[in-house]
Amino acid sequence: MSGKPAARQGDMTQYGGSIVQGSAGVRIGAPTGVACSVCPGGVTSGHPVNPLLGAKVLPGETDIALPAPLPFILSRTYSSYRTKTPAPVGSLGPGWKMPADIRLQLRDNTLILSDNGGRSLYFEHLFPGEDGYSRSESLWLVRGGVLRLDEGHRLAALWQALPEELRLSPHRYLATNSPQGPWWLLGWCERVPEADEVLPAPLPPYRVLTGLVDRFGRTQTFH
Repeated sequence: MSGKPAARQGDMTQYGGSIVQGSAGVRIGAPTGVACSVCPGGVTSGHPVNPLLGAKVLPGETDIALPAPLPFILSRTYSSYRTKTPAPVGSLGPGWKMPADIRLQLRDNTLILSDNGGRSLYFEHLFPGEDGYSRSESLWLVRGGVLRLDEGHRLAALWQALPEELRLSPHRYLATNSPQGPWWLLGWCERVPEADEVLPAPLPPYRVLTGLVDRFGRTQTFH
């Protein structure tokens, strides 16, 4: 850091005041950590850099945080690390990731869920009402199309928190990493049809994050 002393938010200045502005994740000794999905090995040093991979990372940038029973948080991270199966480039450009950068690709016999950490998770094709589970990520992926899941299913109660329209739609997929929720809704962005269009346009071969639903049925919708 050009030979200058390191500082972070909350440190005291020589005049008695504390540092209240600045990025918590780009100064040496910052309290934020680096998720393994962003920087395998979990060790950083320097600006910060993962010494094992040579990946530059900038974790913990929160731009907007609106408190609520279902809070809205807009945050971003950066990592120059690339996996063998990298996720598509997010809305902020190469290397940058946001929680909203979740994308599901629909292939003939495979579903590829690209998470906001830059990884791609593979699931088998799902019929309406079926679910897939990733043991390595502790993540469920469920396809809509049924009113109820089996009573013995770990997600049965959480499923009932969803609006009936979402549960019955076979074209929507839902993901969660806990029986306590929330659900991540994977759908598509509606577009305005052209004036000369007679038939509705076919659905795209992918799904994007369109909202959140918690276990109490509270919903956030993204546009």
